[in-house]
Amino acid sequence: MRTRVIGGVVAALVVMGLVPAVAKADPPDPCAPVLACGDDLSAMETLEAKIDDHLVYGQVLEASFAGPERTPGTVTSLGGWGDSGLWTGTYLAAQSYRYATAGKYLADPEVVGEARDFWTGQRAEALARVQAMVAKYHLLTNIGSTWRTSTRVPPYVTQDPTDPNDRTDFGGGIIQGEPGMLMRACAPTDAPPQWAMGQNKRVFELPSDPNATWTDGKRYFCETAPSRDTYAGTTFGLLAAFDLVSGEDPAMRASIRDDILTLGNFLLKYGWNYPRPHGFVSAPPVGHDFDNFASPLFTYVPMARLNLTNAARHVASVAGSAEQQAQWQAVWAEELASQGPLLGASMEIDAVQPNAGYYKFNLHHLTGLNLFRFVTNPVEQLLVKQAIGVMDKTTGDDVNAHFEAITYAMTGEPARLDAAVQHLREWRSYRSRTDTGVNTVNSTKCGISIQCVPDDQYDVMVDPGLDVTVPGTVAKQRARFPLPVADRPPTDFLWQRPPTQLDGSSPAHHEAPGIDYLLPYWMLRYYTEVAPPALAPFPAWPGPSHQ
Repeated sequence: MRTRVIGGVVAALVVMGLVPAVAKADPPDPCAPVLACGDDLSAMETLEAKIDDHLVYGQVLEASFAGPERTPGTVTSLGGWGDSGLWTGTYLAAQSYRYATAGKYLADPEVVGEARDFWTGQRAEALARVQAMVAKYHLLTNIGSTWRTSTRVPPYVTQDPTDPNDRTDFGGGIIQGEPGMLMRACAPTDAPPQWAMGQNKRVFELPSDPNATWTDGKRYFCETAPSRDTYAGTTFGLLAAFDLVSGEDPAMRASIRDDILTLGNFLLKYGWNYPRPHGFVSAPPVGHDFDNFASPLFTYVPMARLNLTNAARHVASVAGSAEQQAQWQAVWAEELASQGPLLGASMEIDAVQPNAGYYKFNLHHLTGLNLFRFVTNPVEQLLVKQAIGVMDKTTGDDVNAHFEAITYAMTGEPARLDAAVQHLREWRSYRSRTDTGVNTVNSTKCGISIQCVPDDQYDVMVDPGLDVTVPGTVAKQRARFPLPVADRPPTDFLWQRPPTQLDGSSPAHHEAPGIDYLLPYWMLRYYTEVAPPALAPFPAWPGPSHQ
């Protein structure tokens, strides 16, 4: 109010000729660059309205509909259960940023009328979804405690070693289920057909006792072999909810604290391995360590171990007991000493072949932001930023709005913000095209408008003018340089796919949930409107980048 009074006085003095008039500058565009208006806002509202068909049992899933028009409420099947632990976490983070952004405006008494109604609705919907996902992660974290097995005598020995579904099985009984044995996904056993979880060799019915139920009175089918993807999404989402939402909900804060500490204690107990109660024995090239009775899940990935350790340290420091704080500070010191020196080197190793297993960069960005947010010691912060800077030298020019939003949050560099906004807007063109179900075939443009190379070829850029090409040997091709966002093949989360992938398809009746728009959208609004980051670029990495 004081500003308005002063402004009125100045205006009166100008009219009386006592103060010289000053040319009035054009007001800043309220829609740029924060995605707050027009098509940017409409796309958010459309995608948020569609989530009811994707957020099922508190987890985010892909959906197939009765027809290509994809009428809400006509889902015929759900998919992507194995990855839903990851995508649920990213959407949980998006809703936490949405909640916090709404809270900023609702705390301003001058936000009234339609604006207040808008933000009240945004906050309420975000909170309801956060609550549902936090509750589901509590189940995913703890239902493993009901898993019981017994040793099989004699064991079953595979009859066909080339069949991935035919494996040696000694029944289990060595490790029994415990809290902290994270699940990828769980669906009630009484789910209707269109919402039922598909069955595979990693899915078990829990509790194991057929006469028992979970605390909600239900029994569940659970996919029991989490990957580092599952942990990256789980911690990314839960930590965002812990910091941005749970401060106003003590019960939620305690639940998230307990679940993250439970996850950490389980892995710590087994030396960062993930043992399972079943007795399956599986080995490459036919099998996968996810199918084994034990997986060395975190033993060789420094970023993953540091992320989970730091997550536990953070929730303990904010809401834990003195004993928990001391425990996880000691674990952090130990892990930092052993894994910290390996962090930068591991990022360089992952960057060597940047088009193979591209999803790993998504995980590193998610866990890297977690690390960055909670590390305050200058030496530790430099270590983390140096490591992420190594990765960024390879991925920073990948035309990736998700990566650009995250690295903007870390560096505050305006160019990253501008790129993230531009490429997120281009996502709308990508989605508009792929929603029609038309196949994406860029390979026919190879040698015409796209320079293509063997899929396993890569370039090492040491200095400007000093590039080394490592020739490829496979017949499959990829674009040599990132394709425009609008031209990329359809997928569940665009930003985890190589930007050089040429071809792909998705049926017109199938729909991904659109989190690849919603997460960068709400992250960018939060980091421009609520908590703008300080300008602090990554330390220069003198080593090579890769293409």
